[in-house]
Amino acid sequence: MPEEKEIPEYFSDQFMLAGGPYGAVISFAKGPAEPGPGRTAETVARVRMSYEHIKTMTFVLARHVKKLERENAISYPIPPKILSGLGIAKEDWDSFWESSNFSL
Repeated sequence: MPEEKEIPEYFSDQFMLAGGPYGAVISFAKGPAEPGPGRTAETVARVRMSYEHIKTMTFVLARHVKKLERENAISYPIPPKILSGLGIAKEDWDSFWESSNFSL
């Protein structure tokens, strides 16, 4: 039996998205353990993909979260300060998550 290759695992509490007309890069990072002047996030992984892949992944992830929330009668709230920092209006956020377009 061939030896299994160990797959690295990473922790991330931040992400950055960049792209061009043919695809995008999602960079995952982790913030410093002790924030302070001159301390920046460390990029731990980059994933390059097509926009078709990103759209598919976005739908599957959102559907998964909605299913977990429904089945467990819980919610994973995102603070308004984070939404604001990402340039996401609260009404756009709520509309996305309240959408009935997901078949659970």
